Amino acid sequence: MPKESRTTMASYRHASNAPYTNTNTNANTAYTNASTSAAGQRNAAIWSTADDEILLQARASGLNWQPIATRHFPNKTANACRKRHERLVERRHVEDWDTHKLELLAEEYMACRQEMWEILASRLGERWGVIEAKCMEKGLKTLQTAARTAHRKAAADSHSVGDPGISDHNSDSGIGLGSDTEMDLLGACPLAKSADAIAAVSTSASNRTAASD
Repeated sequence: MPKESRTTMASYRHASNAPYTNTNTNANTAYTNASTSAAGQRNAAIWSTADDEILLQARASGLNWQPIATRHFPNKTANACRKRHERLVERRHVEDWDTHKLELLAEEYMACRQEMWEILASRLGERWGVIEAKCMEKGLKTLQTAARTAHRKAAADSHSVGDPGISDHNSDSGIGLGSDTEMDLLGACPLAKSADAIAAVSTSASNRTAASD
C-alpha cells in the first residue's frame, strides 16, 4: 500500500475515534460529579446523635452559628445548624415533663376539653366527643397530610380556571402546614398519645387528691 494511503487511513481512524472517547469521558465526569453532589446533599441533611451532642456543646460554649458550621460541620450551613439546635431544644423541653407536670396538664385538659373541641365540632356539625376521638385516633401527622392533600386539590382546581390557587408554603390559614419542629415533637407530646391516656392520668390525680382530703 502506498505511503500516502497509509497516512490518510491512520488520520481517519484517529479522527473517528477521538469524538467517541471524549464523549464517554465527559459523560463519566458529569455522572461522577452528579453522584458526588447528591451524596454531599444527603450527608448535609443527616444529623447523628454524636452530631447533636457536638452542636449542643458548641452552642453552650458561646459560639455563633457560622463558627460552629465552619469548625464542626463543614458540610452544613450555619442556618442548618441553627434550625437543628432549635429542634433539639424544643424536643428536650417536651421530654423533660415530669409526672406532676403531666398530671396538671391532664387535669386542665379534662376541665376544658368540651370547650376546646366544641369550636371544631360546630364547624363540622358533629358532636364534640366524636371530633376529639377522631383527632386523637388519627394524630397530628395524619391530619396535616390530609390537609396538604386538600390544599393541593383546591390549588389544582383553582389553577384550571386561571386562579393561582393556594400554596402549602404561602397559605395564611395554618392548616396542614406543620413545621419540622412540630413533626419532631409529635411523638413526645403528651396530648398526641390518646384521650384515654390523658383521662387515666387525670383520674389518678383526682383520686390521690380525694384520698389526701
